[in-house]
Amino acid sequence: MKKQIITLVMLMAAAIGAQAQSRLEPMTQTQQKLWGEKYFGTWLSKRASQQMLIFPSFDFPSALYVYYGYEESERLQVKWCEVNKDAEPDEPKLRLDSLEIKTDKATALAFCNLIEHAVATCMFNDERRGLDGTRYFFGDYRLATIWSPGRGSNCRRLADVLEKAMTAVRNQDEEELKSLLPEVESLTKVFEKLYPND
Repeated sequence: MKKQIITLVMLMAAAIGAQAQSRLEPMTQTQQKLWGEKYFGTWLSKRASQQMLIFPSFDFPSALYVYYGYEESERLQVKWCEVNKDAEPDEPKLRLDSLEIKTDKATALAFCNLIEHAVATCMFNDERRGLDGTRYFFGDYRLATIWSPGRGSNCRRLADVLEKAMTAVRNQDEEELKSLLPEVESLTKVFEKLYPND
């Protein structure tokens, strides 16, 4: 009986792992309607050079914006939503907070390049769905998305390094942000290698 239970648990774990996506996919018109203005009106930035939007099923959304060029000062900004515990009865219970950190052109460009090259490779579609309830969106005017990127995949690495950048911005620690550059540059090269040869 114990062997059967262990086997069942192992099969379930393998099935759950197989559900995770390993590649970005283009954001379709259906998805745009599904996620709609309700979310993107608040979270999608038209001024950011690149961005990552995070929509967990059981938590509040958050976003990372990278500003570079086009008369923008080079900076990274994080926006998140949290419960306003001090809200008066007539005030909203949720509030948007944001922090930004100014950085040099090379750092901002490195983060822009990473997201741009990751989004450019989303032509290799992967329709599997994850089970943890978090959907990520990356890009500028052209968005790519992934649901629950698989452990060890390039997209999991992409989400992880950008979430670490969000932490650095919230900590207001430019050195912490710059310490991510070797991983950012390494991962950018990985995505560049996925481009077709012709």
